[in-house]
Amino acid sequence: MSNHFSKRLEKSFMIGMDLSFILTGYYLTAWFVPYPIARLEANSSVFLTLTLIGLLTFYMFDLYGSWKRKSSTNLVCSIFLALALFTVTSFFIGLLLSWTSTVHLVLFASFFQFIFIVTARLAMWHLARFRHGMKNVLVVSKSNMDGHTIAEKFHHHHKGWFQVMDIVTTQHRGSIKKYLKQADVVILSSEVERSMQSSVTNLCIRYGKEVLIVPRMFDFALKEAEIQQVNDMMVFSIPSNNFNGIHQVVKRTMDIVISMVLLIVLSPVMIALYFLIPLTSKGPAFFKQERVGLNEKPFQIVKFRSMVEDAEKNTGPVLALEKDPRITTIGRVLRAIRFDELPQLLNVIKGEMSLIGPRPERPFFVKQFKKEVPDYMKRFDVKPGITGLAQISANYGTSVEEKLRYDLMYVRSCSFTIDIRILMQTIRVVLQRDQAKGVMNAEVERKTNYRGITIAKHN
Repeated sequence: MSNHFSKRLEKSFMIGMDLSFILTGYYLTAWFVPYPIARLEANSSVFLTLTLIGLLTFYMFDLYGSWKRKSSTNLVCSIFLALALFTVTSFFIGLLLSWTSTVHLVLFASFFQFIFIVTARLAMWHLARFRHGMKNVLVVSKSNMDGHTIAEKFHHHHKGWFQVMDIVTTQHRGSIKKYLKQADVVILSSEVERSMQSSVTNLCIRYGKEVLIVPRMFDFALKEAEIQQVNDMMVFSIPSNNFNGIHQVVKRTMDIVISMVLLIVLSPVMIALYFLIPLTSKGPAFFKQERVGLNEKPFQIVKFRSMVEDAEKNTGPVLALEKDPRITTIGRVLRAIRFDELPQLLNVIKGEMSLIGPRPERPFFVKQFKKEVPDYMKRFDVKPGITGLAQISANYGTSVEEKLRYDLMYVRSCSFTIDIRILMQTIRVVLQRDQAKGVMNAEVERKTNYRGITIAKHN
């Protein structure tokens, strides 16, 4: 059975499982509330429609993607948020269509649905960790520093999935075959030459080992590539980034509508913050700063001030640290729940930003990053966003190069569906808050490096 077919089968199984659990929740609830089974069956089309809405909501929260080697906490949180949104949507649909008795059934059924779906998904997750967890990892890198950086990623990954066994640099490529026998997974750094990546991959396939490759920036161009043939020559056709007019109109409409709704709904909170911030620290409530937008055009971003006034007066532009003393007391709360970004909804309405896209950066750092990171400027092919793929996948302190990989992934494959999924998953990130931490300072990073990681002596 091919891996692709196996994934499709697993996804179909999860969809069928969720479908049955949602409907079972309705039937079980009917036994506890005054709702005749006969009426439930008579309104079967109504409940089937609601169930399909539920499946679509789960899809938007990426519940039908691969959760292999991901966090069980994130899984439960995503299920809770998806069911909460599904229940609220069903509630309002019921009120709109005057399904009074149906509304009560929907609210009570959500309890059973949550229990069933969480239990089943956690069972599948634990089964996956039993089959794919605690894998011995062999890191193949160009240098010790590069290898240590990758090893640290595995060390801080969700517990129970990986343990780094050894690091082998390209200078000691002859040792790879020796250490391969004890390894389950081989990770190849993006800095390893193509020829060596190819030879190591072939060696791993021969020995039945899984291969993970950190992609180079160019590799993202191949993601949407189509295989074509010119005479007897096979070629990859790489599409351009010229987004069609329909996509731009839909995206712009979504930006305006959602931003207006959020501004109206959150206006009491924003008004309260407008008065609270100046009362708790010296300075205005709003903070404006120049950022670089679409096609490298500068604009003024608007945020709620979360740092002391003139925070960079003596230091110049610097990134925020994890325990930055410049951040105010209320600023820490705002950053943790991302409320300092709310005024950027005005930037979205003005057309300077989008809801979804790479985060806009300051000109000072753009000049620095484009010298140090290849392909950095490609992220300016789309409008910057309040949230993006890097924000739901990485941490605040993740390196610029790692974030760029997510940004380029988005630039190459952005669509209305992906935007909705990112928007939904942003809710989970805001609630969990772990990803909002600042850049770890050098001293702390030095002390935590390599803790618990075995490094091969031949390096």
